Amino acid sequence: MQRRFKSTRGGIDVDLTDDEKVFLTGLLDLLAGIPAAADEPASRRLRVPVYLDDPESNEEWWRLMEGELHAARNADRRVFQHILDEGGRQHMSNEEADAFLRVLNEGRLALGARFGLEVEEDHDQLPEEQRDIMDYLGWLLEDLTSELSRSL
Repeated sequence: MQRRFKSTRGGIDVDLTDDEKVFLTGLLDLLAGIPAAADEPASRRLRVPVYLDDPESNEEWWRLMEGELHAARNADRRVFQHILDEGGRQHMSNEEADAFLRVLNEGRLALGARFGLEVEEDHDQLPEEQRDIMDYLGWLLEDLTSELSRSL
Protein backbone atom coordinates (compact mmCIF):
# COMPACT_ATOMS: atom_id res chain seq x y z
CA MET A 1 0.00 0.00 0.00
CA GLN A 2 1.09 3.53 -0.67
CA ARG A 3 2.03 5.51 2.40
CA ARG A 4 -0.52 8.08 3.50
CA PHE A 5 1.67 10.04 5.92
CA LYS A 6 5.10 11.59 5.45
CA SER A 7 7.11 13.38 8.11
CA THR A 8 8.38 16.80 7.14
CA ARG A 9 10.05 19.64 8.91
CA GLY A 10 7.52 20.74 11.50
CA GLY A 11 4.85 18.09 11.04
CA ILE A 12 3.30 15.42 8.86
CA ASP A 13 1.95 15.58 5.32
CA VAL A 14 -1.22 13.54 4.82
CA ASP A 15 -2.50 12.26 1.49
CA LEU A 16 -5.81 10.38 1.66
CA THR A 17 -7.91 9.24 -1.28
CA ASP A 18 -11.53 10.29 -1.66
CA ASP A 19 -12.67 6.78 -0.68
CA GLU A 20 -10.53 6.92 2.45
CA LYS A 21 -12.00 10.29 3.40
CA VAL A 22 -15.52 8.87 3.06
CA PHE A 23 -14.62 5.82 5.16
CA LEU A 24 -12.92 7.91 7.86
CA THR A 25 -15.86 10.31 8.00
CA GLY A 26 -18.00 7.25 8.71
CA LEU A 27 -15.62 6.39 11.53
CA LEU A 28 -16.37 9.79 13.08
CA ASP A 29 -20.09 9.11 12.71
CA LEU A 30 -19.63 5.77 14.45
CA LEU A 31 -17.77 7.38 17.35
CA ALA A 32 -20.35 10.14 17.69
CA GLY A 33 -23.11 7.51 17.96
CA ILE A 34 -21.56 5.54 20.81
CA PRO A 35 -23.54 6.10 24.01
CA ALA A 36 -21.39 7.45 26.84
CA ALA A 37 -22.09 4.92 29.57
CA ALA A 38 -24.29 2.31 27.98
CA ASP A 39 -23.80 -1.42 28.29
CA GLU A 40 -22.67 -1.70 24.67
CA PRO A 41 -19.35 -3.23 23.46
CA ALA A 42 -17.86 -0.05 21.95
CA SER A 43 -18.90 2.03 24.95
CA ARG A 44 -17.37 -0.47 27.37
CA ARG A 45 -14.15 -0.61 25.33
CA LEU A 46 -13.77 3.16 25.39
CA ARG A 47 -14.61 3.38 29.10
CA VAL A 48 -12.04 0.96 30.45
CA PRO A 49 -11.60 0.50 34.18
CA VAL A 50 -8.88 2.65 35.69
CA TYR A 51 -8.85 0.74 38.98
CA LEU A 52 -9.31 -2.94 38.24
CA ASP A 53 -9.70 -4.13 41.82
CA ASP A 54 -11.58 -1.15 43.22
CA PRO A 55 -14.96 -0.53 41.56
CA GLU A 56 -15.77 2.36 43.90
CA SER A 57 -12.54 4.22 43.07
CA ASN A 58 -13.06 3.44 39.41
CA GLU A 59 -16.54 4.99 39.41
CA GLU A 60 -15.22 8.01 41.31
CA TRP A 61 -12.44 8.48 38.74
CA TRP A 62 -14.93 8.32 35.89
CA ARG A 63 -17.29 10.70 37.69
CA LEU A 64 -14.50 13.23 38.07
CA MET A 65 -12.71 12.78 34.74
CA GLU A 66 -15.31 11.70 32.19
CA GLY A 67 -16.23 15.27 31.24
CA GLU A 68 -12.61 16.20 30.64
CA LEU A 69 -11.97 13.03 28.63
CA HIS A 70 -15.12 13.66 26.59
CA ALA A 71 -13.99 17.25 25.86
CA ALA A 72 -10.52 16.04 24.81
CA ARG A 73 -11.99 13.38 22.52
CA ASN A 74 -14.31 15.95 20.94
CA ALA A 75 -11.38 18.31 20.34
CA ASP A 76 -9.45 15.48 18.67
CA ARG A 77 -12.46 14.64 16.52
CA ARG A 78 -12.75 18.28 15.39
CA VAL A 79 -9.11 18.19 14.26
CA PHE A 80 -9.75 14.87 12.48
CA GLN A 81 -12.82 16.31 10.74
CA HIS A 82 -10.89 19.43 9.76
CA ILE A 83 -8.17 17.33 8.10
CA LEU A 84 -10.83 15.41 6.16
CA ASP A 85 -12.71 18.60 5.26
CA GLU A 86 -9.53 20.15 3.89
CA GLY A 87 -9.41 17.47 1.24
CA GLY A 88 -7.31 14.90 3.04
CA ARG A 89 -4.16 16.25 1.39
CA GLN A 90 -2.40 18.73 3.58
CA HIS A 91 0.17 19.39 6.23
CA MET A 92 -0.59 18.60 9.87
CA SER A 93 1.35 19.91 12.83
CA ASN A 94 2.67 17.21 15.14
CA GLU A 95 -0.13 18.11 17.58
CA GLU A 96 -2.76 17.70 14.87
CA ALA A 97 -1.18 14.40 13.82
CA ASP A 98 -1.32 13.21 17.44
CA ALA A 99 -5.04 14.06 17.57
CA PHE A 100 -5.60 12.30 14.23
CA LEU A 101 -3.80 9.24 15.59
CA ARG A 102 -5.91 9.19 18.76
CA VAL A 103 -9.15 9.27 16.73
CA LEU A 104 -7.94 6.47 14.44
CA ASN A 105 -7.10 4.39 17.50
CA GLU A 106 -10.39 5.17 19.22
CA GLY A 107 -12.27 4.14 16.09
CA ARG A 108 -10.30 0.92 15.74
CA LEU A 109 -10.96 0.03 19.38
CA ALA A 110 -14.69 0.74 19.03
CA LEU A 111 -15.02 -1.26 15.82
CA GLY A 112 -12.99 -4.12 17.25
CA ALA A 113 -15.32 -4.26 20.24
CA ARG A 114 -18.38 -4.25 18.02
CA PHE A 115 -16.84 -6.99 15.87
CA GLY A 116 -16.29 -9.10 18.99
CA LEU A 117 -12.49 -8.87 19.16
CA GLU A 118 -11.25 -9.68 22.62
CA VAL A 119 -7.94 -11.43 21.96
CA GLU A 120 -5.57 -11.39 18.99
CA GLU A 121 -6.74 -14.78 17.73
CA ASP A 122 -10.28 -13.43 17.27
CA HIS A 123 -9.04 -11.44 14.27
CA ASP A 124 -8.65 -14.59 12.19
CA GLN A 125 -12.26 -15.57 12.88
CA LEU A 126 -13.73 -12.32 11.55
CA PRO A 127 -15.51 -12.20 8.20
CA GLU A 128 -13.14 -10.96 5.48
CA GLU A 129 -14.68 -7.49 5.25
CA GLN A 130 -14.28 -6.89 8.99
CA ARG A 131 -10.69 -8.22 8.91
CA ASP A 132 -9.93 -5.85 6.04
CA ILE A 133 -11.34 -2.89 7.97
CA MET A 134 -9.31 -3.73 11.07
CA ASP A 135 -6.18 -4.30 8.98
CA TYR A 136 -6.65 -1.01 7.14
CA LEU A 137 -7.03 0.97 10.36
CA GLY A 138 -4.04 -0.84 11.84
CA TRP A 139 -2.01 0.01 8.74
CA LEU A 140 -2.97 3.70 9.01
CA LEU A 141 -2.06 3.72 12.70
CA GLU A 142 1.29 2.08 12.00
CA ASP A 143 2.07 4.46 9.13
CA LEU A 144 1.22 7.59 11.13
CA THR A 145 3.00 6.35 14.27
CA SER A 146 6.12 5.61 12.24
CA GLU A 147 6.12 9.08 10.70
CA LEU A 148 5.48 10.78 14.05
CA SER A 149 8.42 8.83 15.50
CA ARG A 150 10.68 10.13 12.70
CA SER A 151 9.76 13.69 13.55
CA LEU A 152 11.02 13.39 17.14
